[in-house]
Amino acid sequence: MDNQKFGRFIRDLRKKANMTQKELGEKLNVTDKAVSKWERGLGFPDITIINLLAETFGITASEVLNAEIGKKETVDVEKAVQEAVEKVTKEKERKENRKRKLIKFVKIISIIIFVLMLLLQLGYLCIMKPNGYEYINDLIFYIINEFIIITGVVFLILQIKKLKSVKIVAIIIAVILSIINLAFMINNAINIRTIFSFSNDFSNELVIKQNKENGKTRLYKYAKLILFAKPYERFEYSVSENIKHQWLTNDICNITYTDKDDNLRNYVATYGSRKGTDSYYSVFNALLGRWQIQVDSIGDTKLTVDKKGIKVTRNDTAEQFEFSDCKQYGVTALVLYKEDIPKYVIALNDDCEIDDDTKYIKNGGTITFCDISMKKTIKETLYCTVYKDENLNNYNGITVEANNFKIDNGILYFSYDGENIIEVPGDFTDDKSAYNEYNYIISEEKTVFFYTKDETKYLVYSDDMGNTWNTAKLPSNGTIQNIQFLNKDVGFILQFEDYALGGVTFGHIAKTTDGGQTWTIINNGIGSSNEGTFRSGSQLLFVNENIAFITMPYASGDDSDIYYSEDGGINFTKVTLSDEQIYDYYYLPTIKNGKLYLEVDQGNDGDYNGGDSKKYCSEDNGKTWTEM
Repeated sequence: MDNQKFGRFIRDLRKKANMTQKELGEKLNVTDKAVSKWERGLGFPDITIINLLAETFGITASEVLNAEIGKKETVDVEKAVQEAVEKVTKEKERKENRKRKLIKFVKIISIIIFVLMLLLQLGYLCIMKPNGYEYINDLIFYIINEFIIITGVVFLILQIKKLKSVKIVAIIIAVILSIINLAFMINNAINIRTIFSFSNDFSNELVIKQNKENGKTRLYKYAKLILFAKPYERFEYSVSENIKHQWLTNDICNITYTDKDDNLRNYVATYGSRKGTDSYYSVFNALLGRWQIQVDSIGDTKLTVDKKGIKVTRNDTAEQFEFSDCKQYGVTALVLYKEDIPKYVIALNDDCEIDDDTKYIKNGGTITFCDISMKKTIKETLYCTVYKDENLNNYNGITVEANNFKIDNGILYFSYDGENIIEVPGDFTDDKSAYNEYNYIISEEKTVFFYTKDETKYLVYSDDMGNTWNTAKLPSNGTIQNIQFLNKDVGFILQFEDYALGGVTFGHIAKTTDGGQTWTIINNGIGSSNEGTFRSGSQLLFVNENIAFITMPYASGDDSDIYYSEDGGINFTKVTLSDEQIYDYYYLPTIKNGKLYLEVDQGNDGDYNGGDSKKYCSEDNGKTWTEM
């Protein structure tokens, strides 16, 4: 029997008799829902109802079973009903199978999404976040949470078949968690604005996060897996409203914004060096020469870069920018300022190669020149028409005193004679305040500096007055307190790893015998009351490879001990020369004419005899001392 045909037949008879499903059900002693199932082909009346159904509509049982008026051939009612029931049962089974397959599919998809999202979130919380990484958009964190909550509760509901109370509790918990998560997500969306952009070749991504309330804005770099990036640098000024970004090249993005006082501000995000080199150089000096727009390009911009600075000529109108008006970003971009307002940005294009000897851009390299404005700006490509004019040779935009150095725009310049300026390879941006009078060397025999890159300390040194340089990784990223070389090969370094209360520090003394390429830690700390430590003001002096002194000043400035080593800095013993109740502040010895001279005063708390000091001399490298 065709269930659908039977259903339509009953429905037509009922409507013809002007009966509702409820009225028909009352006549047959069944519910209106049962009648509805018959009419929809989802069920069939019990065999005991067939005759009553026929009487209700004034037809024969045969016509009911055949679902057709006038068809009165003899029908085995019981058999017909049984066949109809079996057909309905099979139809139900097919639908149940489809339902089970759908549920199984949904369960599989739910658990896959749940596991993937959970692993992603755990990876972020346990690996990426402890290493300083964040999602490129904070909303991703909350969106993943929503996926975890929804897919988790869907799987749980589908997996549990009978325990309705557990399902209800799971749904309630999921709703509460979802509402809390959405509240945080909405709050984040209201307060934090994220800018995300790929370079044209998708090799680099720009990530900027702005706090809308206070305007503080930070650039993120070192992208991982597209989803994560590391906080890199905070913008110098708070951002008032919008931020404009423009990719100048595939690894240089210019960022323009206005501050709270509506002043135009600028930042350039650069992504690494070019041609695989790690050397750091002055973009200003690299640009020395005359530059102009290409013939087939729009515009008439010309640049002249010489010892006077940078002259920008447009429409026969010239603007002069001094060296101090320029700010370098990375090793590929330069911004020109007028009265602290950014005017133009210059970017070295991918075809720029820097000559290792002269530090000029090699012939054939081009640059991108662009106005800085919140409005739409057009990039201009310029090429160099004159290289290395006579008046450009040996030019440098800053001055440095003899045997001194200066860090400007991340570049370290130094001079042996106060006239000839030498650039040191390396990015010294993070080390400007890390230098003291004891942790660098400028001499004709050995010149030594250091810089930090990717949380690693590097030593950069020259044995030929700056003509060639070598770079070596130091034992740790700790603060460099002392660097001393006895000759070109043998040297010592004092580094601090961590600091504690009272000026106590933890660190080591390391030694090199190959000029600085490799270092071996020989001492991990000394001291009497603080065994295995140094002090934040400690200074180290090696007289030769065996004899060494180190001071241990207290943070108060009242006392300073001195220790002596005869085995090359491996072991130290305390030196006591006078009444420590009065003269208790020891300074590092000085060497003059083969003799050692040591001064001991009373420290900050001493006023005996007018606060005088005692001086001692040693002619045997510190084994014995004679008061002077």
